[in-house]
Amino acid sequence: MNLRPHLDAYLELRRALGFKVGFEESALRGFVNFLKSQDSEGPMRAQMALDWACTASPRCGRAGQYARFRYARQFLAYLKAFLPDIEVPPAGILTDAPRPRPCLLSAAEIAQMLEATRALWMSGSLEQITLESLIGLLASTGLRIGEALRLTLRHVQLDQEPPRLEIRNTKFRKSRFVPIHPTTAARLRTYLEQRQRLLARPSSEVFLLEPGKPLHYSKARYCFQQITRHIGIVKTKGRRGPGLHSLRHTFAVDRLVSWYRAGQDVRSLLPNLAVYLGHLGLIQTYHYLTATPELLTAAAQIFEAHIEPGGNR
Repeated sequence: MNLRPHLDAYLELRRALGFKVGFEESALRGFVNFLKSQDSEGPMRAQMALDWACTASPRCGRAGQYARFRYARQFLAYLKAFLPDIEVPPAGILTDAPRPRPCLLSAAEIAQMLEATRALWMSGSLEQITLESLIGLLASTGLRIGEALRLTLRHVQLDQEPPRLEIRNTKFRKSRFVPIHPTTAARLRTYLEQRQRLLARPSSEVFLLEPGKPLHYSKARYCFQQITRHIGIVKTKGRRGPGLHSLRHTFAVDRLVSWYRAGQDVRSLLPNLAVYLGHLGLIQTYHYLTATPELLTAAAQIFEAHIEPGGNR
């Protein structure tokens, strides 16, 4: 059975829906080759997808096997619309490796990070004000690091009401406006004024580490590691080490804590958070929400407020 035309159509559909299919395409072409090599008669069995997923390199580990199984299962579900005899394996046959807990940062630690830029780089230099402003923006908006680094001056719309950032063609090929708090807008405006005074010629990129050279991810990541080591934030057992994405995780959890403490209906507000973070739906947002003591305490207080004495509700 020649499945390659079906695979090409499936991948084209995924691209049209906004998914990046680089690794997925490579894996599924391997899956199709695997099925061809089996040369079995009769309908395709679910076991074949499991067998292929488990042939992943030992370096991939359980997470790699799960990713291959998920790609194969989604493709088989698509194929079943055209080839009804195909078996689609149940979702729970192979499970993902448990994710390490994210590194969530306290307000005090974020403040220490901002202060550390002045200890590690000359205060008022382009490097120092860029890194301080980048960390502050990530912490106050939950932007992806790539979204922040791709900002240009025309995307920073501080004169709008409310002030906002225009995020263009980001993950899932989505674009969106991100409203920012007036205090964040004021800090960003100050940074842009300072940055302009330090440049010999205009530059359209917002975050620069050297005049005329935009800040790239690898350099931003390296500088962030310097900052976290300087203030003593390290990886602990069962928890990821601090990274630029920790600021996005922290923003999402802090937003929920704030809503709970304000007595707001968190369930109805979660779609707003998903849109703000640039997610396709709530599933991606749930990935960012970790059961911290602060979050559990705030949620428990809301629950207790709705319970009548005696536990009748």
